[in-house]
Amino acid sequence: MRKRTPFPNSPLREKQGREYRRQRPGGYFPCFLLYLYSFVVYIPINVNLFGEVQMSESFYTYKCGHTAKYEYIKPDGAKTQSFTLVYAHGFCSDPYGRKPEEIKKWCIENGMGFFRYEIAGHGSDAARFEETTINTYKSQIFEIVGEMVDGDVVTAGASLGGWLGLLAAVQFPQKVKGFLGLAAAPDFLKKYFEAYFRPEHKEILERDGKITFPTNDFTYVITKEMIASGNENLLLDKETIPYAGKTRLLQGMKDASLDWRTAPLIAQKLTGSDVKTVLLKDSNHRLGSDSDIAEIRRALDDFLTLAAHPRR
Repeated sequence: MRKRTPFPNSPLREKQGREYRRQRPGGYFPCFLLYLYSFVVYIPINVNLFGEVQMSESFYTYKCGHTAKYEYIKPDGAKTQSFTLVYAHGFCSDPYGRKPEEIKKWCIENGMGFFRYEIAGHGSDAARFEETTINTYKSQIFEIVGEMVDGDVVTAGASLGGWLGLLAAVQFPQKVKGFLGLAAAPDFLKKYFEAYFRPEHKEILERDGKITFPTNDFTYVITKEMIASGNENLLLDKETIPYAGKTRLLQGMKDASLDWRTAPLIAQKLTGSDVKTVLLKDSNHRLGSDSDIAEIRRALDDFLTLAAHPRR
Protein backbone atom coordinates (compact mmCIF):
# COMPACT_ATOMS: atom_id res chain seq x y z
CA MET A 1 0.00 0.00 0.00
CA ARG A 2 1.33 3.43 -0.92
CA LYS A 3 2.05 5.78 1.94
CA ARG A 4 -0.30 8.69 2.21
CA THR A 5 1.46 12.01 1.78
CA PRO A 6 0.29 15.52 2.66
CA PHE A 7 -0.20 16.21 -1.05
CA PRO A 8 -1.67 12.95 -2.33
CA ASN A 9 -3.39 14.32 -5.41
CA SER A 10 -1.28 17.29 -6.42
CA PRO A 11 -1.68 18.01 -10.15
CA LEU A 12 1.82 16.96 -11.11
CA ARG A 13 2.27 15.17 -14.36
CA GLU A 14 4.99 12.61 -15.01
CA LYS A 15 6.37 15.00 -17.59
CA GLN A 16 6.66 17.73 -14.98
CA GLY A 17 8.48 15.39 -12.65
CA ARG A 18 11.04 14.69 -15.35
CA GLU A 19 11.41 18.38 -16.08
CA TYR A 20 12.02 19.23 -12.43
CA ARG A 21 14.66 16.55 -12.17
CA ARG A 22 16.33 17.79 -15.34
CA GLN A 23 16.37 21.32 -14.00
CA ARG A 24 18.64 20.36 -11.14
CA PRO A 25 22.41 20.91 -11.66
CA GLY A 26 23.39 19.27 -14.92
CA GLY A 27 19.89 19.57 -16.43
CA TYR A 28 18.25 22.13 -18.65
CA PHE A 29 19.16 25.05 -16.39
CA PRO A 30 22.50 24.32 -14.69
CA CYS A 31 23.59 26.42 -11.75
CA PHE A 32 25.73 28.79 -13.80
CA LEU A 33 22.55 30.13 -15.42
CA LEU A 34 21.42 31.44 -12.05
CA TYR A 35 24.64 33.46 -11.98
CA LEU A 36 24.33 34.62 -15.58
CA TYR A 37 20.80 35.77 -14.94
CA SER A 38 21.49 37.49 -11.62
CA PHE A 39 20.34 40.59 -13.44
CA VAL A 40 17.48 41.08 -15.89
CA VAL A 41 18.18 39.39 -19.21
CA TYR A 42 15.71 40.63 -21.75
CA ILE A 43 15.15 38.36 -24.73
CA PRO A 44 12.67 39.90 -27.15
CA ILE A 45 10.97 37.61 -29.61
CA ASN A 46 10.04 39.42 -32.77
CA VAL A 47 7.14 37.46 -34.19
CA ASN A 48 4.21 38.21 -36.42
CA LEU A 49 2.31 35.08 -35.46
CA PHE A 50 -0.23 37.11 -33.54
CA GLY A 51 -0.70 40.04 -35.89
CA GLU A 52 -0.21 43.24 -33.93
CA VAL A 53 0.80 41.48 -30.72
CA GLN A 54 4.25 42.22 -29.33
CA MET A 55 5.55 39.32 -27.28
CA SER A 56 8.61 39.13 -25.07
CA GLU A 57 10.04 36.29 -22.99
CA SER A 58 12.54 37.16 -20.31
CA PHE A 59 14.36 36.05 -17.22
CA TYR A 60 13.85 38.49 -14.39
CA THR A 61 15.41 38.80 -10.96
CA TYR A 62 12.74 39.77 -8.45
CA LYS A 63 13.26 41.70 -5.24
CA CYS A 64 12.87 38.42 -3.34
CA GLY A 65 16.17 37.35 -4.93
CA HIS A 66 14.83 34.66 -7.25
CA THR A 67 15.35 34.66 -11.00
CA ALA A 68 12.68 33.04 -13.16
CA LYS A 69 11.14 33.18 -16.59
CA TYR A 70 8.09 35.19 -17.56
CA GLU A 71 6.18 36.10 -20.69
CA TYR A 72 4.52 39.47 -21.23
CA ILE A 73 2.36 40.10 -24.28
CA LYS A 74 1.27 43.63 -25.10
CA PRO A 75 -1.15 44.17 -27.97
CA ASP A 76 -0.54 47.48 -29.70
CA GLY A 77 -2.03 49.67 -32.39
CA ALA A 78 -5.82 49.66 -32.61
CA LYS A 79 -6.12 46.83 -30.08
CA THR A 80 -4.78 48.71 -27.07
CA GLN A 81 -6.14 46.77 -24.12
CA SER A 82 -7.89 48.11 -21.06
CA PHE A 83 -6.38 45.40 -18.86
CA THR A 84 -3.65 42.79 -18.71
CA LEU A 85 -4.46 39.33 -17.38
CA VAL A 86 -1.79 38.09 -14.95
CA TYR A 87 -1.78 34.28 -14.67
CA ALA A 88 -0.30 32.45 -11.65
CA HIS A 89 0.11 28.66 -11.77
CA GLY A 90 -0.25 26.02 -9.09
CA PHE A 91 2.06 24.57 -6.44
CA CYS A 92 4.89 22.51 -7.98
CA SER A 93 3.34 23.10 -11.38
CA ASP A 94 4.24 25.48 -14.22
CA PRO A 95 2.71 28.20 -16.41
CA TYR A 96 2.92 26.25 -19.66
CA GLY A 97 -0.03 23.82 -19.56
CA ARG A 98 -3.26 23.84 -21.49
CA LYS A 99 -5.11 26.29 -19.22
CA PRO A 100 -2.62 29.15 -19.55
CA GLU A 101 -2.22 28.49 -23.27
CA GLU A 102 -5.98 28.76 -23.78
CA ILE A 103 -6.14 31.88 -21.61
CA LYS A 104 -3.29 33.40 -23.60
CA LYS A 105 -5.14 32.60 -26.82
CA TRP A 106 -8.29 34.28 -25.48
CA CYS A 107 -6.32 37.40 -24.52
CA ILE A 108 -4.79 37.65 -27.98
CA GLU A 109 -8.13 37.11 -29.70
CA ASN A 110 -9.72 39.88 -27.62
CA GLY A 111 -6.86 42.37 -27.67
CA MET A 112 -5.97 42.00 -24.00
CA GLY A 113 -2.53 41.90 -22.46
CA PHE A 114 -1.24 38.65 -21.00
CA PHE A 115 1.42 38.00 -18.36
CA ARG A 116 2.45 34.58 -17.09
CA TYR A 117 5.43 33.69 -14.97
CA GLU A 118 7.23 30.95 -13.11
CA ILE A 119 6.60 31.19 -9.39
CA ALA A 120 9.88 31.39 -7.46
CA GLY A 121 11.34 27.95 -6.81
CA HIS A 122 9.55 26.47 -9.84
CA GLY A 123 10.51 25.85 -13.46
CA SER A 124 13.93 27.34 -14.22
CA ASP A 125 14.29 28.24 -10.52
CA ALA A 126 13.34 24.77 -9.23
CA ALA A 127 16.74 24.15 -7.63
CA ARG A 128 15.87 26.82 -5.03
CA PHE A 129 12.42 25.50 -4.13
CA GLU A 130 13.35 24.83 -0.49
CA GLU A 131 14.24 28.50 -0.01
CA THR A 132 10.75 29.71 -0.89
CA THR A 133 7.70 30.44 1.22
CA ILE A 134 4.24 31.86 0.63
CA ASN A 135 5.71 35.26 1.47
CA THR A 136 8.21 34.76 -1.37
CA TYR A 137 5.38 34.03 -3.79
CA LYS A 138 3.33 36.95 -2.49
CA SER A 139 6.23 39.37 -2.85
CA GLN A 140 6.72 38.20 -6.42
CA ILE A 141 3.13 38.71 -7.59
CA PHE A 142 2.93 42.05 -5.75
CA GLU A 143 5.99 43.20 -7.71
CA ILE A 144 4.47 41.98 -10.97
CA VAL A 145 1.10 43.65 -10.44
CA GLY A 146 2.42 46.77 -8.71
CA GLU A 147 5.49 47.51 -10.84
CA MET A 148 5.96 45.32 -13.92
CA VAL A 149 2.52 45.43 -15.55
CA ASP A 150 1.14 48.71 -16.88
CA GLY A 151 -2.46 49.76 -16.43
CA ASP A 152 -5.42 47.79 -15.10
CA VAL A 153 -5.09 44.11 -14.26
CA VAL A 154 -7.22 40.99 -13.95
CA THR A 155 -5.49 38.33 -11.86
CA ALA A 156 -6.14 34.69 -12.70
CA GLY A 157 -4.80 31.76 -10.76
CA ALA A 158 -4.97 27.98 -10.53
CA SER A 159 -4.84 26.36 -7.08
CA LEU A 160 -1.94 28.10 -5.25
CA GLY A 161 -2.04 30.72 -8.02
CA GLY A 162 -5.62 31.48 -7.05
CA TRP A 163 -4.47 32.21 -3.49
CA LEU A 164 -1.77 34.54 -4.83
CA GLY A 165 -4.09 36.23 -7.32
CA LEU A 166 -6.60 36.92 -4.56
CA LEU A 167 -3.88 38.30 -2.26
CA ALA A 168 -2.83 40.65 -5.08
CA ALA A 169 -6.45 41.72 -5.63
CA VAL A 170 -6.80 42.59 -1.95
CA GLN A 171 -3.47 44.44 -1.97
CA PHE A 172 -4.18 46.46 -5.15
CA PRO A 173 -7.98 46.90 -5.26
CA GLN A 174 -7.80 50.01 -7.46
CA LYS A 175 -5.57 48.36 -10.06
CA VAL A 176 -6.91 44.79 -10.02
CA LYS A 177 -10.31 45.14 -11.67
CA GLY A 178 -11.13 41.44 -11.66
CA PHE A 179 -10.15 38.02 -10.34
CA LEU A 180 -10.56 34.60 -11.97
CA GLY A 181 -10.10 31.64 -9.63
CA LEU A 182 -9.56 28.19 -11.15
CA ALA A 183 -9.84 25.73 -8.27
CA ALA A 184 -8.42 28.58 -6.19
CA ALA A 185 -6.84 27.23 -3.00
CA PRO A 186 -6.31 29.96 -0.41
CA ASP A 187 -4.99 28.68 2.92
CA PHE A 188 -4.26 25.23 1.45
CA LEU A 189 -1.09 24.67 3.51
CA LYS A 190 -2.97 25.05 6.78
CA LYS A 191 -5.66 22.66 5.57
CA TYR A 192 -3.15 20.03 4.47
CA PHE A 193 -1.09 20.42 7.63
CA GLU A 194 -4.14 19.84 9.80
CA ALA A 195 -5.54 17.01 7.69
CA TYR A 196 -2.48 14.97 6.71
CA PHE A 197 0.43 15.72 9.01
CA ARG A 198 0.59 12.98 11.63
CA PRO A 199 2.34 13.54 14.99
CA GLU A 200 5.56 11.97 13.67
CA HIS A 201 5.53 14.37 10.70
CA LYS A 202 5.15 17.36 13.00
CA GLU A 203 7.97 16.05 15.20
CA ILE A 204 10.33 15.78 12.22
CA LEU A 205 9.32 19.25 11.02
CA GLU A 206 10.01 20.74 14.44
CA ARG A 207 13.32 18.92 14.81
CA ASP A 208 14.78 19.33 11.31
CA GLY A 209 12.98 22.43 10.11
CA LYS A 210 11.70 20.54 7.06
CA ILE A 211 10.16 17.25 6.02
CA THR A 212 10.47 15.34 2.75
CA PHE A 213 7.67 13.46 1.04
CA PRO A 214 8.73 11.51 -2.06
CA THR A 215 6.09 10.73 -4.67
CA ASN A 216 6.23 9.03 -8.05
CA ASP A 217 6.70 12.34 -9.83
CA PHE A 218 8.47 14.66 -7.43
CA THR A 219 9.92 14.93 -3.94
CA TYR A 220 8.15 17.55 -1.86
CA VAL A 221 10.27 19.32 0.71
CA ILE A 222 8.03 21.28 3.06
CA THR A 223 9.84 23.61 5.41
CA LYS A 224 8.76 24.99 8.75
CA GLU A 225 9.04 28.47 7.24
CA MET A 226 6.67 27.51 4.42
CA ILE A 227 3.98 26.41 6.88
CA ALA A 228 4.47 29.50 9.05
CA SER A 229 4.28 31.88 6.11
CA GLY A 230 1.09 30.22 4.95
CA ASN A 231 -0.45 30.95 8.32
CA GLU A 232 0.58 34.60 7.96
CA ASN A 233 -1.44 34.94 4.75
CA LEU A 234 -4.72 33.24 5.59
CA LEU A 235 -7.85 34.60 3.92
CA LEU A 236 -10.66 32.19 4.73
CA ASP A 237 -10.32 32.56 8.48
CA LYS A 238 -11.35 36.22 8.19
CA GLU A 239 -14.93 37.37 8.42
CA THR A 240 -14.66 39.00 4.98
CA ILE A 241 -12.18 39.16 2.11
CA PRO A 242 -11.94 42.89 1.33
CA TYR A 243 -12.14 42.81 -2.46
CA ALA A 244 -15.08 44.16 -4.47
CA GLY A 245 -13.92 43.63 -8.07
CA LYS A 246 -15.59 41.38 -10.65
CA THR A 247 -14.88 37.78 -9.62
CA ARG A 248 -15.46 34.46 -11.35
CA LEU A 249 -14.72 31.18 -9.57
CA LEU A 250 -14.62 27.79 -11.32
CA GLN A 251 -14.45 24.64 -9.23
CA GLY A 252 -14.65 20.95 -10.06
CA MET A 253 -16.79 18.86 -7.71
CA LYS A 254 -14.60 15.78 -8.29
CA ASP A 255 -11.51 17.67 -7.13
CA ALA A 256 -9.49 15.23 -5.01
CA SER A 257 -6.98 17.91 -3.96
CA LEU A 258 -9.33 20.63 -2.77
CA ASP A 259 -12.72 20.66 -1.09
CA TRP A 260 -15.13 21.91 -3.77
CA ARG A 261 -16.90 23.97 -1.12
CA THR A 262 -13.87 26.30 -1.03
CA ALA A 263 -15.16 28.28 -4.03
CA PRO A 264 -18.58 29.06 -2.52
CA LEU A 265 -16.84 30.01 0.72
CA ILE A 266 -14.60 32.48 -1.11
CA ALA A 267 -17.66 33.92 -2.85
CA GLN A 268 -19.47 34.28 0.46
CA LYS A 269 -16.59 36.17 2.09
CA LEU A 270 -15.82 38.59 -0.76
CA THR A 271 -17.21 42.05 -0.17
CA GLY A 272 -18.18 42.63 -3.81
CA SER A 273 -21.53 41.75 -5.37
CA ASP A 274 -20.35 40.92 -8.91
CA VAL A 275 -19.29 37.39 -7.95
CA LYS A 276 -20.23 34.21 -9.76
CA THR A 277 -19.31 30.65 -8.81
CA VAL A 278 -19.49 27.84 -11.36
CA LEU A 279 -19.46 24.30 -9.96
CA LEU A 280 -18.51 21.66 -12.52
CA LYS A 281 -19.94 18.35 -11.34
CA ASP A 282 -17.65 16.00 -13.29
CA SER A 283 -14.44 18.08 -13.25
CA ASN A 284 -11.27 17.56 -11.22
CA HIS A 285 -8.57 19.87 -9.86
CA ARG A 286 -6.85 20.45 -13.20
CA LEU A 287 -9.87 21.87 -15.05
CA GLY A 288 -8.23 20.86 -18.31
CA SER A 289 -10.92 19.01 -20.27
CA ASP A 290 -12.57 20.46 -23.37
CA SER A 291 -15.70 21.31 -21.41
CA ASP A 292 -13.61 22.90 -18.64
CA ILE A 293 -11.79 25.08 -21.16
CA ALA A 294 -15.11 26.14 -22.64
CA GLU A 295 -16.28 27.20 -19.16
CA ILE A 296 -13.06 29.13 -18.59
CA ARG A 297 -13.54 31.00 -21.84
CA ARG A 298 -17.13 31.83 -20.89
CA ALA A 299 -15.90 33.17 -17.57
CA LEU A 300 -13.25 35.25 -19.35
CA ASP A 301 -15.91 36.72 -21.62
CA ASP A 302 -17.53 38.22 -18.53
CA PHE A 303 -14.44 40.38 -18.04
CA LEU A 304 -14.84 42.02 -21.46
CA THR A 305 -17.14 44.56 -19.85
CA LEU A 306 -14.02 45.90 -18.11
CA ALA A 307 -12.66 46.73 -21.57
CA ALA A 308 -15.76 48.63 -22.66
CA HIS A 309 -14.20 51.97 -21.83
CA PRO A 310 -10.80 53.32 -22.92
CA ARG A 311 -8.06 53.17 -20.33
CA ARG A 312 -7.79 56.38 -18.37
